[in-house]
Amino acid sequence: MADHDGTGGPLERPFGSWPSPLSPELAAGGAVRVSSVGLARAADGSTILRWSEQRPDLQGRIVVCRSTVPDGDDPAPASVIDGPSDMSARSGVNEYGGGSWWADGEQLFWTDARTGGIVAGGGVRGGALGGGGVDGSASPVTAPPPTPRGWRHAAGVLTPVGADVDGRRWIICEREVHDGAEPVNEIAAVALGGPSGSPEPVEPVTLVADGDWAASPALSPDGTVLAWLRWDHPDMPWDAAELWAGRLVYPDSDVGSGADPGGAAHPVVADARRVAGGRAGAAARGVGHPIAACLPAWSPDGHLWWCDDAEDWWHLRRSGSAGLPDEGEGDTGPPALEVPGEVGEPRWVSGGSRFGFTDDGRVVVALTHGGVDTVQVWDPDLGTVDALASPPGGFTSVEHLVVLGSVVAVAGGGGTFPTSAYSVDLRTDRVTDHRAADPLSQPHLPAASISTATAVTFPTADGDHAHALFYPPCSTDSVGPAGELPPLVVRIHGGPTAAARAELSPSVQFWTSRGVAVVEVNYRGSTGYGRRYRDLLQGRWGVADVADCIAAARWLSEQGLVDGARCVIRGGSAGGFTALEATCRSGVFAAACSLYGVTDLRALATDTHKFESRYLDGLVGPYPQEAERYRERSPLFHAELLDSPVLLLQGTEDPIVPPSQAEVLRDALRRG
Repeated sequence: MADHDGTGGPLERPFGSWPSPLSPELAAGGAVRVSSVGLARAADGSTILRWSEQRPDLQGRIVVCRSTVPDGDDPAPASVIDGPSDMSARSGVNEYGGGSWWADGEQLFWTDARTGGIVAGGGVRGGALGGGGVDGSASPVTAPPPTPRGWRHAAGVLTPVGADVDGRRWIICEREVHDGAEPVNEIAAVALGGPSGSPEPVEPVTLVADGDWAASPALSPDGTVLAWLRWDHPDMPWDAAELWAGRLVYPDSDVGSGADPGGAAHPVVADARRVAGGRAGAAARGVGHPIAACLPAWSPDGHLWWCDDAEDWWHLRRSGSAGLPDEGEGDTGPPALEVPGEVGEPRWVSGGSRFGFTDDGRVVVALTHGGVDTVQVWDPDLGTVDALASPPGGFTSVEHLVVLGSVVAVAGGGGTFPTSAYSVDLRTDRVTDHRAADPLSQPHLPAASISTATAVTFPTADGDHAHALFYPPCSTDSVGPAGELPPLVVRIHGGPTAAARAELSPSVQFWTSRGVAVVEVNYRGSTGYGRRYRDLLQGRWGVADVADCIAAARWLSEQGLVDGARCVIRGGSAGGFTALEATCRSGVFAAACSLYGVTDLRALATDTHKFESRYLDGLVGPYPQEAERYRERSPLFHAELLDSPVLLLQGTEDPIVPPSQAEVLRDALRRG
């Protein structure tokens, strides 16, 4: 029941004390996380929508759910878990995972979190969302690795029927092999057997293993050309990544190439060449930074598409002709779609998708500009760009997007509605939330009490500028005392090459519904603002990000939006590092919270996983050559400056930021 004063208006209450329906349990992780979507054609011609959910009611396991895209005015059918009740789909590639499932019609494949192997299942079965259910069948596709989780698989795609004259189909996927000092990241092929049925589980075979990483396999519609990304130490994929392509030649076949695979019992890649990106692409274009290609994909007419940041933004590009592109073909010419904003994104996880193709030649793209996502429909023939139909208020945060025929699937959310799995029928503009019936998908707040983000740009201490998303306090039942300003929580995203998203988040609304303002700082180095802004953190991690978080709090106070004497700061992983440093380097923050944050940069440089093992070369400097700089920027070595209360939260099984990072700072603070 609403709590109002005698006139029907909200009650005056001190900021921070407002009653809220959002519990700490929900804010701490009680919401379902939807992270990817997929579309497939069923045998009856209907369109299957699948999506992945990380569910707190299933001990954090990731399951794949399915529904059917409604036709005409038909209601959306109930959603089910498309797999056994103990399903856990998690790839673990590069530790951050992603790309842990893919489908072909009724057939579903996923990477089992327990073994790292590929598992096959299919059909409508499993339990209704939020409840138990009957186990579905599932069988291993890959043989067991020599050691537990010694092979990890992600981002699979199936070869088309008829590509292999033997009748077999193949999964082409990323494989990470753990059998030595450093994992091997390659593109592999997995046989699915011939017309007689599936064989016993098989060992994957290597297709591409050049470079320190071969990733993001994309197969042409006819199955004859394979594209992939390649990058090498010390680069991260958003610093410099090359797009490669080659002919995929099948056993006893000369499909598309005129070449014989030499009697191999599996496909081989021939005529491989760099198409775009990397340092060679930068030299050819005459740009002053290496080019980072990302998100390779094929249109139905056989053209290769991708994004790269040659012109600052991660713009969309395409090959000039169908089939195998020429060497360096992507090093010339303008983007296919040149609009302010970024289609591409940093490749932290496998299996990303931010654009897709309709059956009538249009291109649907997710575009980030000013910290906010939109979804646009581009018609290359007409030259028009129109907004995709969406829930009221529009999509402002897009995790994943795919297209099949005239249907668009979006894993995304908005300022007033949570991230969910949506389908949009371009023929009718019908928008369907396929998780609407699940109580765990609800916002738990009345619409009028939801605080929405305002994108702000503020000056930095050195005369530059930075960006943030500001959420003021909001409640239909409470208002702050006259003449008083709200306290502020400064939230710092991880990465640091990432960004805060403008989305409905329980962990933000927990504070704003209680009368506390929140700002999420997209400090210099964050993504979504172009390459030049992203590169402003190179060599300056622990300096520029820290200064920007301090400047954001001060600027909001100067604008009369928050009480500058009541500011706290929190962040996770890289954001925890920034939160601790900002507390050390200023008197702005009354308290700090670090969630699995970095405290010793030296230890991070020498004790982390392959993917990030050279990350700090660019962010800080090469180690040990710059050892003193690492020490100067580590909160551990000036812990005496942490004279405000500090909360350290740390998991015991974190392969990215080990528990020792929190333990050594805890011990230093205890010693005083």
